[in-house]
Amino acid sequence: MTLSSAVLAWVLVAALFLGWTWLARGRQMTGVATVVLAGEAAVLTLLAGLWFSTFGRGGWLTVFVLLGILVSGAERGTRAAFLRSPAGPELKEFALGVARYLAAGALLAWRLG
Repeated sequence: MTLSSAVLAWVLVAALFLGWTWLARGRQMTGVATVVLAGEAAVLTLLAGLWFSTFGRGGWLTVFVLLGILVSGAERGTRAAFLRSPAGPELKEFALGVARYLAAGALLAWRLG
């Protein structure tokens, strides 16, 4: 994996995360949210680079579904447990979070795999 391919993959995933959040949140975005999402995209890109450099293309779907479940499940589960938010909307957000990671995984598999 070259630096230029990693940076290009990060830009694509960051654009996906920023666009997804911008549309999901009613076209509102703060500067802090932009930095957090760009950082999340960077970490995911580095993890994907490690995965594709070590294990190749195989199993990327499983890896990114599990990562989506881990991240979305932790966020939504904590919110439901501590804030007592309704389960229906939380399940919808959970499914969308997993789909976001799956879409990012597909982009990364295309660029880095």
